[in-house]
Amino acid sequence: MSIGAIVLIDDRFPQTTIDQWKLIAADFGQQTGTEPELLTGDAGALSLLSSALAATPRTWTRQRLEPDAPPPPPMTAAEFVYREDGRPDWSAMWTTFCELALFGGPPHRGPENAVRWEPGPGSGPFDPVAEIRRGIFETTGLFAEAADQEGWLAITCASPQMAAWMCACIVLENVEARMDGDRLLVPACDAFTLKDQVKSVITVVAKVHHYWEAHIESQATAALAAG
Repeated sequence: MSIGAIVLIDDRFPQTTIDQWKLIAADFGQQTGTEPELLTGDAGALSLLSSALAATPRTWTRQRLEPDAPPPPPMTAAEFVYREDGRPDWSAMWTTFCELALFGGPPHRGPENAVRWEPGPGSGPFDPVAEIRRGIFETTGLFAEAADQEGWLAITCASPQMAAWMCACIVLENVEARMDGDRLLVPACDAFTLKDQVKSVITVVAKVHHYWEAHIESQATAALAAG
């Protein structure tokens, strides 16, 4: 299998950032049938390696990606919709989705307000974990169950590639996520409130799943058919 991409990362970045790039590189390899390489090292060594690649006899195009504008602000919240029985109508809250943060769209939440696992007792008249499970199923058709780690739900995906891609995209929306084989893990705690963390977890899973089905999965199917 040929090398399709080389990712150079400064090893001063947090391990969680490096791990997310690993997921993105792995998904790129799956989609293209190539074997990406991820190299970590000090900034000076990476700069020398980049210059060496640009100076090789083969023609390479080196493009520096420098931010020329502030990141987009978090997306505005969708209006909360209830069913006649008083429970949230998750499937009716979204008819369209804005662009994913992965592709330059506004993240669902700001980094200073990211959704993470947080211990604590519930304080509302509902079960936050059960509500997240119900919301995920209503909006995506995916089944979620308690994960081995306390405070997490495991969503069964069609493949490890699907779980990895969704995990990477959700993290960029500023909601914590992990993967375990073909399962996507999202936080689900008793301390979560309905209109804050519960809604956010359901929203980003629905949004990312929508793009997986509408774009990524269909592109992979078309590539297989063409081959």
